Amino acid sequence: MTHYEMAEKLSEKMNVSLEEATAALEASEWELLDAALLLEKKHGAVNQRAYSTEEKAAEEPSAREKAKARRRGAVEGLGELVRSIFNLGNRNHFEVRKGDEPVLEMPVLVLVLLMLFAFWVCVPLLVIGLFAGYRYSFSGAELGRESVNNAMDKAAEMAEKVKEEVTGEH
Repeated sequence: MTHYEMAEKLSEKMNVSLEEATAALEASEWELLDAALLLEKKHGAVNQRAYSTEEKAAEEPSAREKAKARRRGAVEGLGELVRSIFNLGNRNHFEVRKGDEPVLEMPVLVLVLLMLFAFWVCVPLLVIGLFAGYRYSFSGAELGRESVNNAMDKAAEMAEKVKEEVTGEH
């Protein structure tokens, strides 16, 4: 940093003229902190924007700062929620089987996105798949539970019964 830049910075931070800042820097052999201390002694209290070595009592944050902190906390909380949902969706998988043969396996997150953006295509395909003999299940720590997969099996059995009634097979 050049001498001029140092004087400019000190002048701005200590709220003094450029000449006073330069004089203080020259007197302190261009040591920025020493010059700031000299100016602080000379002028007493410094501008609120300026830095000081004096201890000040902690100020109560303004209503605006409190609102900003609440918003920041809410955004961080929302970010954490989204991150946990993405992790959950990637740890668990949706599986499609034909008999005992696995046909397709995808993260649950992909299934959710497909359902959100292509609902009117995905739901009919899943229903048609049930009537065509495909079975669906979930795997993973959270969704791979027996109760979830039993519900999927019951849906497949129901589709099989409807299919038998329509075709007349028993």
